[in-house]
Amino acid sequence: MFSWISARLREHFGFSKTETNGTLVLLLLTSICLLVPRGLQWHHSVQPKSSHDQNIALLERTLALLEAQVQRPKHTHSKPKRNLDRSHVLQSFDINTASEAQLSTIKGIGQVLASRIVKFRNKLGGFIGQAQYQEVYGLSPEVVARLKKYTYISADFQAAGLDINTANAQKMASHPYLTYQQAQSITHYRTQHGPFPTVAALGALLLIDEATLEKLNPYLYASQ
Repeated sequence: MFSWISARLREHFGFSKTETNGTLVLLLLTSICLLVPRGLQWHHSVQPKSSHDQNIALLERTLALLEAQVQRPKHTHSKPKRNLDRSHVLQSFDINTASEAQLSTIKGIGQVLASRIVKFRNKLGGFIGQAQYQEVYGLSPEVVARLKKYTYISADFQAAGLDINTANAQKMASHPYLTYQQAQSITHYRTQHGPFPTVAALGALLLIDEATLEKLNPYLYASQ
């Protein structure tokens, strides 16, 4: 067939052998370029679509399962929060006999504050009113409120007395309501004028005003 085509090209166009062969190669390449795309298109058109359809169906089922999982209500079994405030189960106790360990059971009162409360109580001679709780250094209003709620002062409590006629200045100055200058004033007056007949006689001292004397009165006494 190629010989016949070559002969016709040489006869009709007067091509040499080389020109004829080049023309044949060009025609062959042109035919291939035209026919191959059509062949591929036909090949794809006759391929079975089952695998593609199966993939689409599998994708749709997966999406449906994911959507159902998102819409499903979550049942969380969360543990109830523990109330860390142990003070709600406490029984009220006497503030003037309470130990540091007992005071530490109230929320917000650790070992440091419990020790500070006991030391203040001992220097004071005992609490005679709950308003005195706020005089303890470092207690927040919330802690003071809890302390008032879970402690009490016995009705028959008697504060420890400090004898103004025998105590030296250092001992008197250790009381939270007396400064060292006030304590010295008491001892100097006592040395010059003799023992105080009553606690009220301290009102004669310039350094002790009426408000200070009122706070001190439950904690002092004058021996004869």
